[in-house]
Amino acid sequence: MQGLRLTLKEFYPHPVETVWQALTDPVAIAEWLMPCDFRPNVGHRFSIRGAATNNWRGLTECVVIEVEPPRRMVWQWVSADIPEPTRVCFELEPVDGGTQLTMSHIGMTTQADIESLSQGWPMKLKQLCTFLSNSD
Repeated sequence: MQGLRLTLKEFYPHPVETVWQALTDPVAIAEWLMPCDFRPNVGHRFSIRGAATNNWRGLTECVVIEVEPPRRMVWQWVSADIPEPTRVCFELEPVDGGTQLTMSHIGMTTQADIESLSQGWPMKLKQLCTFLSNSD
């Protein structure tokens, strides 16, 4: 096992409330991330579902562990493909002309999972940008 410490920063030319809505609405999440049964309530257990790959069985179980609307949200990420839960954190900051999103995925996992997440999350955050632009 190795330590995963993936931190990505993205600027979105949209207000914090708009970005927050895209991060917390299950219909929006299905558009930019994957289908899920998410609710922004601490303790809520939800599943993210998608097409299985060589490194992922197509299902990740998550638990909402922090919600501070519209600024911060943390999920525990539990996948059968990795030995221990990891954490995903979304932090929003209003900046001139829009919102700065800092997304972190941290924990102990496998090298294959690190490689997969390091490729997947940047793509998903770009899909979030596209979703936001198409929602205007």
